[in-house]
Amino acid sequence: MQKYLAQVEAVAPNHLEKTQSLVRAFLAGSGPKLQQRLIERQQKLDNWATDWWLNDMYLTVPLGLPINSNPGLAAKPRQISNQQDAAIFLARYINELLDYQEILDRRELETEKVKSKDGKMMQPLCMEQHYQMFRLYRRPGIKNDEHVHLDRNNSGNHIIVAHHNTFYSVAVRAPDRDRITIEELAQQFLKIMEKPADAKTLPVGILTTAKRPVWGKAREELMKNERNCHNIELIETCLCIVCIDDDALPTTFNNSIKETDKWLNNRDYANVLHHMLHGGGSQYFGANRWFDKTVQLILGKDGLWGLSYEHSGGEAPAIFSVFERLTDQVDEMPALEHNMIPSHLPDPEKLEWSLSEQSRNDIHEAMIAIDALVEDLDICILWFTEYSKEFIKSCNISPDAYIQLALQLTYFRLHKRLVATYESAGIRRFRKGRVDVIRGASPEALSWVKAMCQDDPEVHSSSLGNSQDEGIKRVQFTLYSKQRIKELFDLAVQRQTKEMTDNIMGHGIDNHLMGLRYAAVEAGEPVPEIFNDEAYKITQHFSLSTSQITTKNDMIGGYGPVVPDGYGCGYNVRKNGFIFSCSAFHSDDKTSALKFAKTLNQSLIDMASMLKYSKQIAQ
Repeated sequence: MQKYLAQVEAVAPNHLEKTQSLVRAFLAGSGPKLQQRLIERQQKLDNWATDWWLNDMYLTVPLGLPINSNPGLAAKPRQISNQQDAAIFLARYINELLDYQEILDRRELETEKVKSKDGKMMQPLCMEQHYQMFRLYRRPGIKNDEHVHLDRNNSGNHIIVAHHNTFYSVAVRAPDRDRITIEELAQQFLKIMEKPADAKTLPVGILTTAKRPVWGKAREELMKNERNCHNIELIETCLCIVCIDDDALPTTFNNSIKETDKWLNNRDYANVLHHMLHGGGSQYFGANRWFDKTVQLILGKDGLWGLSYEHSGGEAPAIFSVFERLTDQVDEMPALEHNMIPSHLPDPEKLEWSLSEQSRNDIHEAMIAIDALVEDLDICILWFTEYSKEFIKSCNISPDAYIQLALQLTYFRLHKRLVATYESAGIRRFRKGRVDVIRGASPEALSWVKAMCQDDPEVHSSSLGNSQDEGIKRVQFTLYSKQRIKELFDLAVQRQTKEMTDNIMGHGIDNHLMGLRYAAVEAGEPVPEIFNDEAYKITQHFSLSTSQITTKNDMIGGYGPVVPDGYGCGYNVRKNGFIFSCSAFHSDDKTSALKFAKTLNQSLIDMASMLKYSKQIAQ
């Protein structure tokens, strides 16, 4: 409760007095009883929080998956000169994936370990996310979604390939033997890629972009037909989906800090992330997807390579690491061969749909909805190279804590206040652990950002008194010395580092608060007033949603904001700098991905100046 009150103090100070009163009542009333129920639940389950967390975080959320939930990742582009190159690359990748699948089947993954809190020993991490990655499917429902846990006896023996909005089932194991060869796989890909687009094809895949209750109802309509049931069963039980996009998104999706920031030909970094997140909507490749599947591999005609993944199935560290590992293994193989022996395997099975008038209307409405969302998404990529994590470490600061404070400074400069900030904290030290929330906004961070902005005239403008900005108090003309600013920064770093450590060790507040709320609901009791309080709603409105997306190689990962007036910010900590993917919605006139990226760039420069000055004084 003390940690919760600190959050209220940072992001909703006008509500602090009332919330303190509610906290006292909660501690004296239903709180201890609900806590005891959590302890009893803990004794019965591998993890008392995970099922409730999945339900609360994903399965009851009605928003469509692309942009709102599924992250995207763009890797280094492939050197592909023709369809045969593409087919061989994909065949090699799927062959490596099948090797990995067999390791999973034998449950022989090497257990990952991290240092314990005291640093004296290595602590194992739960590997369940890896083992369920290719055995899980998110099925839509009208009231809530469900996780379908696939049995390896009848799943994972085929892949689904999407091309020209058409889906094909490709068996990766032959009836008379086990796995087919790389050459045979390549020829199956070639057969699909050589098929021309059919203007009559209705984009059934676009239904997976719709709001979940809408898609759940549309799925029920599809399932009235036996052929459609067969198709959906093939999609649900496949190992993964391979999406082959035959063109590039137009440069209207570009948005870079520098004109020289190019990833592919005339496509900049923002363009390729747009491509991975939503495929450009119904006009481009948005229907060449099936967003419910955990892993969707995406290969573009121009060599674009990456993935989109369904987030309820796992976190980025597990999924991205496998994707990157398999890509590296393919890259280590000898040069591509072009003398393939003709295969006698049957052609891939084309999934033909029987669509009622209702299904056709569902598709039309889904196209309109996703196109509006795609048009609304605002992305800007900042590739910061002024310094790297080594400089931050030389100042004895955690790079993650440093970046989180840079994000707080950036938001404050733009909006003159702090807001509830979400950062994923992996809690895989615990059996079936997923994440809790590292909250970057704190009273200490607020004190520091105010000091950093003392020379910003906008911070002292009369707009601070605007009643529309919840919890804002006019910043006084306090003159902070550079030494005092550094002292405030040190306090903010200490607070952020403790917040990070507490979370990964299982002492975060968000899962705990969620559990207390669910315990009341499950018992059929009234939800305690503390959860109906306006301050609680403010602390749960994550206007800044952030995540460290660290990969071995330079990759661009990101996602959309989680609230209409918010920002999304994924960041990849590199040896040569940092890659930030900043997102917002055009429909909110107070947010801008480009402004956020530019302000973040300046915040990082100013923070380094602060540290360098402090070092000079110390010397």
